[in-house]
Amino acid sequence: MAYFVDRTVKMTWWERSYLPEIIRGMLITSRHFFVNLFGFVPFFLGQKKEREIFTVYYPEEMAPIPIAYRGRPVLAINEDNLPNCVACGLCEAACPAYCIDIVPGENTGKQNQVERWPKEFTIDYAVCIFCGNCEEACPEEAIFMSDDYEIPMLDRKKMKFNLEQLSVPIEKLKDRVEFTRKMYGKWNY
Repeated sequence: MAYFVDRTVKMTWWERSYLPEIIRGMLITSRHFFVNLFGFVPFFLGQKKEREIFTVYYPEEMAPIPIAYRGRPVLAINEDNLPNCVACGLCEAACPAYCIDIVPGENTGKQNQVERWPKEFTIDYAVCIFCGNCEEACPEEAIFMSDDYEIPMLDRKKMKFNLEQLSVPIEKLKDRVEFTRKMYGKWNY
């Protein structure tokens, strides 16, 4: 459907000067400025139950993180306290930043043991670009993007996390697991 704009409308000199709209915009901006500048005072004095300003006081308050947020990658640990990872290397191959290193371990041939597992699994968060390709490539639902975004460190060597540091129980990742099943499960490969 096409829209018709009437370009023959003549504005008055006052409307063409844009002065009223500039003044109106300055009033709106200054009102928001002073509400945000002094809006926290009644809240902290206990006079109001809700704040009028939208600022999140970061260390004390955390912003709500959506389930689709891609924070730092973590490894899921199942109910038997073992990682779901079978050290297939698909996440390592899918990583465009080459920040994942896996050293696989194999069993001794005894019954009731897993066939393969990661002997060493490291992710260098100083290099990681948090793209989510590792989560998408994993066939065993072993690696997930968490909602953790607080990983700043002063030493780059400390940003290389090993298997123990990456391990998170699957119960804590329940919402993300359901989200990835819905998101990746509908694709037909």
